[in-house]
Amino acid sequence: MSEARRRQIYSGGLDVSARAGLLLGAYGTGLSYQPNLLSRGTRDQAVIGGVAAATAYGWGVTAHSFLRSTADRFPLSSRSAAGRVAAGAAVDAAAALTGLAVARLVPPREHESPRRALVRLAGVGLCAAGTAGTVADGLELGRGRPGARAASLLTALGAVGVGYAMTRPGTATRGSLEPGDDVPREDVVREVALPRALASGLAVTGLLMGAARGESLITGTAARAAALTLGGAPDDHRALGRLASTGALYGLGWGLVSAATTVLNRAGTGLEEAHAEPPEVTEVTGGPGSLSTWDDQTRESRRWLSMALSPETITRVMGEPAIQPIRVYGSLAAARTPQERADLLLAEIDRTGALDRSVLALFSPTGSGYVNYVASETLEYLTRGDCASASIQYSVLPSALSLTKVGYATDQTRIVVNGVVERLLARPAAARPRFYLFGESLGSQVSQEMFRGQGTSGPDGIGLDAAVWIGTPASTDFRAELWGTRTVTQVPEVGPGGFFLPRGIRDWRALPDDVRAQVRFLLLQNGDDPVPKFAAPLLWRRPDWLGPTDSRPPGAPRHTRWLPAVSFVTTFVDLQNALAPTPGVFDQGGHDYRREIPETLRTVFDLEATDEQMARVQEALRTRELVWAVRRLWAKALAASSTGDEQALAGAVAQVSAWTGRELDREAVEELVRTPV
Repeated sequence: MSEARRRQIYSGGLDVSARAGLLLGAYGTGLSYQPNLLSRGTRDQAVIGGVAAATAYGWGVTAHSFLRSTADRFPLSSRSAAGRVAAGAAVDAAAALTGLAVARLVPPREHESPRRALVRLAGVGLCAAGTAGTVADGLELGRGRPGARAASLLTALGAVGVGYAMTRPGTATRGSLEPGDDVPREDVVREVALPRALASGLAVTGLLMGAARGESLITGTAARAAALTLGGAPDDHRALGRLASTGALYGLGWGLVSAATTVLNRAGTGLEEAHAEPPEVTEVTGGPGSLSTWDDQTRESRRWLSMALSPETITRVMGEPAIQPIRVYGSLAAARTPQERADLLLAEIDRTGALDRSVLALFSPTGSGYVNYVASETLEYLTRGDCASASIQYSVLPSALSLTKVGYATDQTRIVVNGVVERLLARPAAARPRFYLFGESLGSQVSQEMFRGQGTSGPDGIGLDAAVWIGTPASTDFRAELWGTRTVTQVPEVGPGGFFLPRGIRDWRALPDDVRAQVRFLLLQNGDDPVPKFAAPLLWRRPDWLGPTDSRPPGAPRHTRWLPAVSFVTTFVDLQNALAPTPGVFDQGGHDYRREIPETLRTVFDLEATDEQMARVQEALRTRELVWAVRRLWAKALAASSTGDEQALAGAVAQVSAWTGRELDREAVEELVRTPV
């Protein structure tokens, strides 16, 4: 090949491997439109399409670089441009056929080993890179000729179209809208606007072509630098250059994540005007006599503590005398180490006389420190205030950014549990409160992992009377141990010790009343909740919930195919959309369990209430949630208005109107703010 020709290829124009990556990225963009667990909007789709395109491009260009390096070793490749194309096409075709054969010989199985899944993935990836390379080889024949760039663009758009057509057989449905459903089981239903989606597809394709040129330029520069340093020709170091450019992109991504973490850390400790005043009762952390001051509290601890029910509120709803419930919290900001934080919480338990109540409940919070208000308030209503609720914080970041803290948080929770158990054993059996555990989202994983390796005997071993875990993350080892080798086609039954692991809420509701009453430890999940389904293996292995359509569990999408990387990204976006509740409106779908929690706690925790009382509790829970949300929003709007933001109050009125479903004015919103709860 002439030196002029070589300079043309490596000066920023697309080489054959970049073309292969571009085609694979365009194909991935089309595939990304298939439905998954939840609905998504146009912006979500643009994000999924962009990430899918970038991921597919990265794989295609890197894998094909090795195929191209192999082809360059053949004598035919150095004789002419046509010979180089022919050698590349032969290697690419052989790779595609080999990869296809491997994928067919190793079909997916439920509970298969990682090695088997990776072998199949290698075959699929090799087939994809080889197929894209074969098409790119054909485009190489037109390099430098009139219309070559137009042909490349049309081919890329054609790849988008092929991918899109393969995901739209006419029967694919997302998990929240199963066949036969008329209304999606989501609080907020999002739709992709087709014209905007097509525009975003064109934009992604254009950006991908620009990124491909930039990446090719970086790779060429790195290859020439490697040749000067290590010797040989740039061709010999092309794959090394590709690794360098990929590393630069990943470094940029890591920097963005780090910046986002810093911002979210500040938000998690910020003061909200609606929760600025400390509690006025001694039974709540931060109140008079508390060992942990109000200044030591984070955003979520202030919210939960300041929202403790009063005896008057409980009496009004239940129609029976009530006492002040206890709420104690070990804030992340209140102590430096897990041991100090746990000791502080245990001291608060002692100070408030929490073990003298009829019920002690340990609430394992989400990553941000959030404790489910519906769960804690239900407990306080149904015990008439004769309860103590405790929680200890391990992070102020959202759960998705707190995954690395699970081990740390589990150890911290274990210290608290050991301290509680020690105190309970020091009392006569008749003087001990019932001991309950509630965990949500990452809090479910944190509290369940205390029992890892202990099976169903673990909770009994610490004297736990009952537990409810909602939305347990997929990576939880304890749940995996309990699930064992059963398949998703099997309808679950109540197991030893009263454990029940439903595939979806449908399984929980289907239990007869007498059987449901036997459940002491419930791992509840919505079938379309991405939290119990999102895990790293989704990148490289087909999960059981995306197996054959006729054997998928309740809530899984229908006729949607698992795609390496793309399904991972799509489920991650579902995570972001899984919890978008309208204050005061309890629905089922995604990661929202508010509608199920009150009756579930009544059953599993064996709490007494008549149906009439439960109806009033349900109404009170909705009213409290709406009022507190309006208070937070209105306080924030007033603060913004005082600094000159004239639209802040109008925006808040519009938001509250949307929440309530009726047109409100400022006076009506202020009346809501003053509503006693």
